Amino acid sequence: VELPEEDLSRIRANIKEGKPAGFLGDSKIYVGNVSFDCHEDDLFVEFSKFGDVGDVSLVRDEEGRNRGFGFVVMRTKEEGDAAIKELDGAPIRGRKIAVRESNNG
Repeated sequence: VELPEEDLSRIRANIKEGKPAGFLGDSKIYVGNVSFDCHEDDLFVEFSKFGDVGDVSLVRDEEGRNRGFGFVVMRTKEEGDAAIKELDGAPIRGRKIAVRESNNG
């Protein structure tokens, strides 16, 4: 199974910077009030406008339905701070998302 290009690019950058290949980023962000119609790709596109996204995960119930919140990992603290500042209250799929630094390190 081939990795998506964004994963390969992240791994190359990690190796170049002397970080472990699996490094996702320094800034973990909580995203709440997410539309139940929203997908990881929707958040990836929006957060990518502010830097390199290492990971996006929406929390799902036992049946696989989005529970309305999730987490995004940005490569650097500066990129994470910019995303928080610009996206808190931004509409995605009809709902204004709540964005803040995660307390779930």
